[in-house]
Amino acid sequence: MDIKKLIRIKIREIPDWPKPGISFKDITPLLEDKKLFSKTIDELAKPYLNQKIDKIVGIDARGFLLASAMAYKLKTGVAIVRKQGKLPSKTISRKYALEYGSNTIEMHKDSILPGEKVLLVDDVLATGGTMKAAIDLVKELKGKIAGIEFLIELTYLNGKKVLGGQKIRSLIKYASEGKQKPQKKLAEIGIIGGSGFYEFFGKDAKEINIETEFGKPSDKITIGNVFGKRVAFLPRHGRDHQIPPHKINYKANISALKQIGVKKIIAPSAVGSLKQNIKPGDFVICDQFIDRTKRRDDTFFDGPKVAHIEMAYPYCPELRKIAVKQAKKLKLKTHPKGTVAVIEGPKFSTVAESISFSKMGCDVINMTQYPEVVLAQELGMCYLNISLVTDYDVGVYSKNKIKPVSIEQVLENFKKNNDKLKNLISEIIKNVPAKTSCNCKNLAEKMLI
Repeated sequence: MDIKKLIRIKIREIPDWPKPGISFKDITPLLEDKKLFSKTIDELAKPYLNQKIDKIVGIDARGFLLASAMAYKLKTGVAIVRKQGKLPSKTISRKYALEYGSNTIEMHKDSILPGEKVLLVDDVLATGGTMKAAIDLVKELKGKIAGIEFLIELTYLNGKKVLGGQKIRSLIKYASEGKQKPQKKLAEIGIIGGSGFYEFFGKDAKEINIETEFGKPSDKITIGNVFGKRVAFLPRHGRDHQIPPHKINYKANISALKQIGVKKIIAPSAVGSLKQNIKPGDFVICDQFIDRTKRRDDTFFDGPKVAHIEMAYPYCPELRKIAVKQAKKLKLKTHPKGTVAVIEGPKFSTVAESISFSKMGCDVINMTQYPEVVLAQELGMCYLNISLVTDYDVGVYSKNKIKPVSIEQVLENFKKNNDKLKNLISEIIKNVPAKTSCNCKNLAEKMLI
């Protein structure tokens, strides 16, 4: 039998450990099998048998086991990366982000000499944060990285993207978290928005934690009744607005809502105006977007399944009609269609960028609509955006010699018009029919190759 198949058999999956929703990859059965463990080390070391490796860097803690055995095989030394406060001599350190919070790792200052050829080893490549910090430590010590080896890679967490440009190899790859506990159908409509929407729900609302194969969503999901319909609310940036737009786990957010039965998403957002006739306080029911983001994980189909979702008309036409009709009833100044330019953030645009977006035909500008809308489409969910204009973007200001946009102005205008937005969303929810006539679900069903 192929060595990789034998290794996979020996990796024991522990469901709901160390917490619910996680499928832990336990390598102790592999370590206990002396023949297979020896062959595993041979396989990890194979590409480097004819290379001069000065040091193997093992990462706390299971990486130490693999690094030590590989160092013996390659007749070289070991340098270790440990969590903060575990090394006794002078160290250098790197802080890196976790899903919630951060961690710090350290190396001894004399563990790698300038110019030494280094191989980094760890047991699992997940989000890539730990290894990226270890790479930075090696580079600070002026070591030369010959390669990076992992026993296991969780490809669905896209850690390789974080380690872009490095020579990476993984023996065993997992394309999904493992068996997820099926969720009950808890809600039919989802809202992704700001923290003010908690007020939608009464005392009977409940909060739930959801774990997806793409990690955790931005925060707990609140579920309650609105006009007799089950509605789920997820704060896009987290309850305390602690997640910037370029760091939101969009795949986890959309996947979590899908997991609990949501079929329709209402996604309000603050936008800047790129046109003089679209004024602060106005609403825009977007029908098109132009993507100008750079580093976002924007599809559920990274292989081996391949899919191409039609994106000619990205926003649900049925929900858009309902939104426009209800906005008119409420006598809100609403633009029935518009094109949004979605930028990476967190910085605002330069004057040149803002003017170029206007010339491209964009009406408003935002940092979060992409890839939210695309991911919803890929899962067959209807997606409606309601853009609340909080300011004129800098390109409009520059032509009129007005003071450019500031975060204080954005927040003030959003707060001033938030009640109008909530009233509009309430009326939309009230008028969403039980059965839809749109094509959103059909588009998702026919996209697979």
